[in-house]
Amino acid sequence: MVVRLVYVILGLLCLAVGAVGLGLPGLPGTPFLLVAAWLFSMSNERLHRWMLANRWFGQVLSDYSAGLGIPRRIKAVAVGSVIVVVTGSVMYSVTDWWARAALVGLAIVGIVFILTRPTREDVLAA
Repeated sequence: MVVRLVYVILGLLCLAVGAVGLGLPGLPGTPFLLVAAWLFSMSNERLHRWMLANRWFGQVLSDYSAGLGIPRRIKAVAVGSVIVVVTGSVMYSVTDWWARAALVGLAIVGIVFILTRPTREDVLAA
């Protein structure tokens, strides 16, 4: 019971960050929404169904969970956002070399993760 409550709380936090990320350039929303959907699938079926039926992001989540991957346009926006935000942060905000290295390293991991997920259009064409 406690684990389910923790999953719901974490899911709501991921949902909030993901929703903000859908409208805020530089903050990728889709990964947070995917994590929220997974957390809800483990803890609250009603919230999970609501996410999959949502008009803003439900189709992307349904496609991804069905193995259809991420649409090419969303991949391009996500990678572009990461590059722009990290470049801006490294050039204008972060001054410590180790923080810059960590930021660039995390960005590379994120970009590799996004690019190695199946692309919806390629899966449907196969």
